[in-house]
Amino acid sequence: MKKNENIFLILIIIVVFLGFSCTDDPYQIPEPDTSPPQALVIFPIDGEPVSETITIQARANDNESVTSVLFYINQKLVGSDSTSNNNIFTFNWETDESQLNQNGVLTKKYSEDEFHFISVVASDPSNNKYASVPIRSFVDNEDGESPEAFFLSPFAGQYISGLINITVIATDNTGIQYVSYFINNILQGYISPNENSSTFEYPWNTSLVQSEQYYSLHANVRDNNNNVTIITPISVYVDNGIQFDITPPSGAIVSPPAGLIVSGDVQIIISASDNRAMGEVVLSIDGIYIATLENQPFFYLWNTSIETEDIEHTISVVLIDLAGNETPLNPITVTVNNDPENDISPPNVLIMEPAAGQTVFGIVPIEVLADDDSGLNYLEFFINGVSASIDSIEPYIYNWNSTLELDDIEHVIAVLGYDNENNSTLAQPIAVYVDNFDNIPPSGQIQNPIPGQVLNGFVTIQLAAEDNVAINEIILSIDGIPRSTLFGSPFTYFWDTTEEEDDEDHVITAIIYDDHGNDFFVPPVSVYIDNIVNDITPPVGSISNPISGQTISGVINFTILAEDDYEVNEVVFFIDGEQVFSDDAEPYNYEWNTSEIESETQHILSGTVQDNFGHSIILQPIIVTVVN
Repeated sequence: MKKNENIFLILIIIVVFLGFSCTDDPYQIPEPDTSPPQALVIFPIDGEPVSETITIQARANDNESVTSVLFYINQKLVGSDSTSNNNIFTFNWETDESQLNQNGVLTKKYSEDEFHFISVVASDPSNNKYASVPIRSFVDNEDGESPEAFFLSPFAGQYISGLINITVIATDNTGIQYVSYFINNILQGYISPNENSSTFEYPWNTSLVQSEQYYSLHANVRDNNNNVTIITPISVYVDNGIQFDITPPSGAIVSPPAGLIVSGDVQIIISASDNRAMGEVVLSIDGIYIATLENQPFFYLWNTSIETEDIEHTISVVLIDLAGNETPLNPITVTVNNDPENDISPPNVLIMEPAAGQTVFGIVPIEVLADDDSGLNYLEFFINGVSASIDSIEPYIYNWNSTLELDDIEHVIAVLGYDNENNSTLAQPIAVYVDNFDNIPPSGQIQNPIPGQVLNGFVTIQLAAEDNVAINEIILSIDGIPRSTLFGSPFTYFWDTTEEEDDEDHVITAIIYDDHGNDFFVPPVSVYIDNIVNDITPPVGSISNPISGQTISGVINFTILAEDDYEVNEVVFFIDGEQVFSDDAEPYNYEWNTSEIESETQHILSGTVQDNFGHSIILQPIIVTVVN
């Protein structure tokens, strides 16, 4: 009986086992993880300077997890981190660390004032790896940074006079030692900082130099570690004559003409000019101040509807120039009549010739088109607000002798038309420019080179010049010595800078003459000659074969593409951080025999490219798998 019970129990166990094992669902075989992690260096920022001890931060993540991050500096393994804080891995880099060289001399492990390359390699639990793009960090434990500085005042091209302050704003990470000031490349003096202020002011008494002439200003700013910044030169124009300006301005009330009956909105127009510069125009009506006009053209819109009807009103004007000289103009009177009787339609009057803004000379025919529904009585022509002629017969033309007027300024032409009912209309006044004699100097500038530019070799000096008639010649000088006389456009001169003093500023000047003997001194340009070429651009390159992630075997071509704006000096090939080959001629290629290494392993391929001036870059690493 006992034996039968045991057999029955075994049968039950077998049935239960078969019940759990027999199922329609297929057995799922887990797939291997082949997805590599992702990683990048987030601090320091690419290209930024670093000093002392900094914490390199890398962000790395994976579809499962990141087991470790290896940190490389200049392709050498320097540390690792397997403890993640929100996917951030860190390494403390002592940028001023020292080491013994081959001769037993203590030197800096990381060269000062040079770029060093940081990269990371992240791994996941399945040993998939990812190499980040290298970033550049500029090691700067000793101050090699030049100050930042600029001219606050005066500004380029400014007209100055009397005692002025040449103001420089300068800042530096270690502090400013002093600012030295130069006028036409001649040292004037030094200004030291005052209570850590970033403002440096040098007083310049312009009355001690020749007036009505351009001067070149530049300054050198030196910090406490003797780093120097040269502020780009600017040109200013010294005009001390304005202090002694005793000539008052001149002008006229152009519109409305004296004696006119006005209504509604009336435009009061004033012409004004000065031997140097106008300041402002003060307008009064009936002795009451109305407005100060500061900008050309000087005009004011007068609302006559608020004035007393049917009486005369007096318009008064005072002209004031920049030197404070005043000229009161002869006042005029007009009658306000906003409620006319009988015929209330004024005539139509239009100036046909000359056109507004036109340049005129000699005898100028002023042609007017005018009509009225009740008959036109006469037209009165005004030049600068002064009655010049009356005409009552068509065609309405006044031949104006412009040679009797002031030359090289604008003059205002106005025409007043009266009908038979004495209604009047003032035609829209126009301004024309009288130019009977060429006393206008030419103008121009040095287009190439630009102020402050560093030059070497042969340089094309190019000038732009123009004149209201014609350019005769340009005399070009360098450092005050005439070099060439230029005739005809384009005005160019080929300058061999190798014949000049090297590592110095040189000033280019020119005088432009027109066909009538008028001249113009071109604003000077100060440039710096440096005929020793200083290449500051690093080379570029990439690994073209094999491709990142590729499975390789046997002998493969490890190929790098590299180029530089001057010349590539050397390309170095690295496998797993170890140098395996260098090449100095295209094509840059290394034949790698993978059969000599363990199969089914991953390897990091990288390289460096260096130009003839010592600039180098580390290429984007790639990861390949060897299966032989």
